[in-house]
Amino acid sequence: MKKGVLILVLGLALAGAAYASIYFICTSSARNLEQSSQPELAWLKEEFHLSDGEFKRITELHTAYLPQCGEWCRKIADQNQRLKALLEATNQMTPEIEAAVAESARLRGECQRNMLKHFYEVSRTMPPEQGRRYLAWVQERTCLSGEGMMSGK
Repeated sequence: MKKGVLILVLGLALAGAAYASIYFICTSSARNLEQSSQPELAWLKEEFHLSDGEFKRITELHTAYLPQCGEWCRKIADQNQRLKALLEATNQMTPEIEAAVAESARLRGECQRNMLKHFYEVSRTMPPEQGRRYLAWVQERTCLSGEGMMSGK
């Protein structure tokens, strides 16, 4: 009986060690990305084969763009709240609602223009082929997706 229990315990320990080893080997890339100075951008370096200098410049562009992006998101959220209050106050289209819808569209358009400028600037920092691939990737997930700016950034 003791020999059977010992074999079972050793087998479970060996299985646990094997699982842990495989887990750490398979997740090492993701863990390395999380440990980088800009984990939200680290995937770009790998995916688009960027040099350290290119990645540094993209990180600088990202850092400079974040406050602008946050401000546009705040303006859009505020406008959404104004529109929501107007819609809840009536059961018909009013001039105020029309104006609020037009302002929402204007804000989203301006935000989208600024976002595209940022994407183009980032793409120019990459090698040409990678820049084209990056632009196609971000455009498909933002401007062309129909929900890129509606996803609750």
